[in-house]
Amino acid sequence: MSRGLFVSLYKKGKPFTLIDCRERRDFVNGHWFGSINIPLSRLTENSTKLLPDNGFPIHFLDWQDKPSKESLRKLNFLGYRNILPEKTDYPDKIGDGFVKGEYVWSKAFGEVIGDNSNIPEITPSMFISDYKDAQLFDVRPNDEYQKFTLPGSINLPNSQLLASYGALSKSKKMVLLHCAGRTRSIIGANTLKASGYKGKLAIFRGGTQAWQLAGYQRELQAGKSFSKKTESSYVVEEFLNKWKIPYEKSSSIDIREFQRSNRGNLIFDVSDDNADCQIVDQGLLKVSGTTLIQQTDQSIGCFHMPIVLFDLGSGSRAAFSAYWLKLMGFQVRVIILEEAPIIPRSQKPFSETLDENCPAKILDLCQLYQSEVQFDFRPSQEFEKRHLKGSRWKNLSKILSERPFIKKIGIVAESKISGSEICGTLTRLGWNIFGYYCWNETEINKIDLSQCKLNQPIDRSSLFEGRHNGNLKDAQNYLDWEEKLPESIDPFIHDMWVTYFNRKPKEH
Repeated sequence: MSRGLFVSLYKKGKPFTLIDCRERRDFVNGHWFGSINIPLSRLTENSTKLLPDNGFPIHFLDWQDKPSKESLRKLNFLGYRNILPEKTDYPDKIGDGFVKGEYVWSKAFGEVIGDNSNIPEITPSMFISDYKDAQLFDVRPNDEYQKFTLPGSINLPNSQLLASYGALSKSKKMVLLHCAGRTRSIIGANTLKASGYKGKLAIFRGGTQAWQLAGYQRELQAGKSFSKKTESSYVVEEFLNKWKIPYEKSSSIDIREFQRSNRGNLIFDVSDDNADCQIVDQGLLKVSGTTLIQQTDQSIGCFHMPIVLFDLGSGSRAAFSAYWLKLMGFQVRVIILEEAPIIPRSQKPFSETLDENCPAKILDLCQLYQSEVQFDFRPSQEFEKRHLKGSRWKNLSKILSERPFIKKIGIVAESKISGSEICGTLTRLGWNIFGYYCWNETEINKIDLSQCKLNQPIDRSSLFEGRHNGNLKDAQNYLDWEEKLPESIDPFIHDMWVTYFNRKPKEH
């Protein structure tokens, strides 16, 4: 039974993960709330990142199709030894725990907070008529801010808000926070409120999308960053104490030794505001605090598992992340570092094992051209940017339903690991595989390269995809979707979040 599965697992209070291995487009178009998306085509890479312990309890959503069967086989090959398949089905409609969209855990959480917050929300028309003197702050990471923002807005990512608390408190202007929609500005404004901010504070309702819907132009390639005086760790400690978040200060930490003595913890370094969930060492991820809260399900794949946040400096970024993770229901602690952690040379992750049953050879570029057909299995966005002329884009989940070619197939892959896995899988299914070529291993003449635009590729979301590119219908539908999210999620999680948010600091 799919409905209620996540809540029943969550209520037990024991560590678990609920994995959905469908490709991103299908997952975004409809999935069971609380499930973590690890697509078959990215399973080796993303399982290493989200599930570093191969003994962790995995509840696997089995859609009873070929990709599910192949995903289970691969998880077993990668060494995961505690997998429980759960027969899964599609309901008749969206709602009651079956949701659509990306980053739904974080988005729904932000909207629940918005519904229970009394911070004013300013519409574009209200801004034009009454609030032009307010100072706009874009709380998204800098790379998103630079692409487009509201005219006159200054970049101040959510993860830097606590570090900017003192400087903001000196301002006489209203602080008006915005993002591209609603969620991140809601989180940002409530961060300042929770920290005790006394100045005028509001949210720009609908962000840049509402601005476009009102007929106004965004500012492109903006470059204004808030000049802040970083708070001392002493000030940040006051926030942590107020919010009852355990923390410690350390002069130096050896990551490998810390991992050994803290097995069973998820460990993140949130010191870099531009980090995008990169694996630094097996069991350690670098991620921006802003991204961690906005895209929680892309970084945290396990529930009821303790979380440790490293932060080099004052600890303000970790304090921001820890506050919201705690209200989401995670157990979290902070370690404020005076020096960068010692990171030994990374050992080979347990999942990075070549498929020994793969008979295909590694090809150089000349050999690849000798194959009769070239299939490119890299992510669709990389294929669109540049690929070999005449090659065809393929996705592992989708190709499972195709009949094998008699012709010899040359495979283009990201790495030896992915190439070996793809060739091993297709060989078992009867494809005539000539070998595989690892992209970027040799210089490719520009004359041999091409670009293209794929039509709704299965490995990425197509939902509201035009919302930032002038498609006003997508923008409006996206804003409507955000606001209605709390109605679709499991009531138990909704009520839990409301309870946590409404508690007084001394009750945390």
